[in-house]
Amino acid sequence: MKKNKIFTFKNVLPYHSIWTVFVIIPCMFLYGSLYYFLFKGGFKLSLVSIFTLFYFGTCYLILKAISVQVKICFNDQYLFIKKGNRKQKKYPKADIKGFYSYNYETKSPILKNSKVYFRFCLKNNQDIFINDVEYRSLYEAEKGENLKRFLKEAQKELNFVRIRKRNFQSSYWYSNQENDS
Repeated sequence: MKKNKIFTFKNVLPYHSIWTVFVIIPCMFLYGSLYYFLFKGGFKLSLVSIFTLFYFGTCYLILKAISVQVKICFNDQYLFIKKGNRKQKKYPKADIKGFYSYNYETKSPILKNSKVYFRFCLKNNQDIFINDVEYRSLYEAEKGENLKRFLKEAQKELNFVRIRKRNFQSSYWYSNQENDS
């Protein structure tokens, strides 16, 4: 077994981003009900603005609290993923059909991205999601370089190439020609 570098991503959500709705909607109802109870539904822009800021702050803090650190590495036959304090899982490389990711290799300063987004698609129709909890558009050089190194390593280890851009999104499908379906 060869020694490989371990890639660590902090503050990521290890599930599909649609699950954040279970944080966002209850918080919205909580702050909406609280506003209605305290102010009897009267609209005052300053109060609505304050409650909106509290709402966004609460959602952010909850998502940050449930985010984990993910460690990923490869060996000759497996992809290893450790999410937070959970036991490390291994996935055979042969079971990975491909993955979606942003193009971290772009040279264009406008298109550079340092948000973590990977979706590994397995042959058993199971997906492995790794999404950033941060939604800032500001490019972080160190994080961006780490993501670029990981993308190159994943392509090399899995023998994948960038196949196509996903419709109306800024993510790409990486796979080998035989498994692309």
